[in-house]
Amino acid sequence: MNGNKNKATFILGAVSLTFFISYPFQHTFIGGLLTGGFGAAMIGGLADWFAVTALFRRPLGIPFRTAIIPRNRERIFRALAEMVENEILMKENIKKRLEDYNVSGILIDSMVEHKGKRYIKKILYRFLQEMLAQIKPEELVVIVDNILHYDRDKIKVSPYMIDVLEWIIKNSYHERIIDMMINEFIIIAQHKQLKQLVAEIFIDVRKNYERGMNRRKIFNKLMNLSSKQVASGAQHALVAILSEMKNRDHPVRKQANVWLTDFMIKLKTNEEFQQDIENWVQERILRKLNLGHYVAQRMVALYDKEAVDHKQMIRWLALITDQIDKLIADFATNEEEQTKLDTYIKTILSDGIDTHHDKIGMIVKDSLNEFTNDRLVNFIENKVGDDLQMIRINGSVVGGLVGMVIYLLTFWF
Repeated sequence: MNGNKNKATFILGAVSLTFFISYPFQHTFIGGLLTGGFGAAMIGGLADWFAVTALFRRPLGIPFRTAIIPRNRERIFRALAEMVENEILMKENIKKRLEDYNVSGILIDSMVEHKGKRYIKKILYRFLQEMLAQIKPEELVVIVDNILHYDRDKIKVSPYMIDVLEWIIKNSYHERIIDMMINEFIIIAQHKQLKQLVAEIFIDVRKNYERGMNRRKIFNKLMNLSSKQVASGAQHALVAILSEMKNRDHPVRKQANVWLTDFMIKLKTNEEFQQDIENWVQERILRKLNLGHYVAQRMVALYDKEAVDHKQMIRWLALITDQIDKLIADFATNEEEQTKLDTYIKTILSDGIDTHHDKIGMIVKDSLNEFTNDRLVNFIENKVGDDLQMIRINGSVVGGLVGMVIYLLTFWF
């Protein structure tokens, strides 16, 4: 910016000096031409200097209609927040770009290539470790033996599910499960892979927003909306939302409790729903997992000791996680299941976008509110200062040419 600013100041000084030198000779043709031209150039340069400076400061200490940007910062911030929320990152744009992504493929890639399976196993390990610490082993062995060792096609899973759900709700264990899952989701939300995905979506949305329109490109240049900054902001916002959910009075957690209670009631009273659950468990879990002969034998071994042997627990859980690996491998080759999961996740994300889209504007405004007046002025000057200084240069040049033309017209006519 200093390059054009220095040029503009130099030109203004040069035309002013030339005006004062030529002024005593204005009665001659050349003197009058120079006086008229450089006088107009000086006036044009001064006027544009005043106008450009008035955007950011008070030129000559004049308070009336000056320092326009600092004085209107709230209106500017509000307009920018609304533009980002309602024009650049519209719900429709985000959803449209989301539809272009294969969410199941991303999940599979995360599981296989980016240690996603490790997170799942970690969650499972914590869950089972805490659950086993509370359940009497002899009771659990009976349940596992009944479910997994007898004829699976004749065993009804829903009564056991009801008992487990009632036990979980009665002991508020579901709250601990939610807390644990939130902590793991926060870890996932902070992962660089998620940041990269958000950045890619933003780049696509921004390209669609610009569509060759120069004024929108200028806006993006002015605001310096880089994909990394937006992705980082989205990550911070997601982590903040998840952190808020740790409060057990959070609306989402209350809704989850209502959903869990309704699910249990429906499982108790709706026979058709019970049958759907039975079919799903039989087809998706019991027919694929072969855990019965492991669990029943090892549960007592774990609890016969005065304290649970950590290494023994790991060996036992390794058998379960092997089955998880198998399920993931099967899912990676089953396009029909991938499509179902893809649709389901996109529906959830779409609902989340509808619910939390207004937070985009809030995030933008909160970020902008961190700017002091001086920092805001410096930020805008650094982005568009060169272009604004060109206004001063053009004012002097155009003013000088017009002044000379007017002098010639008045001299001849």
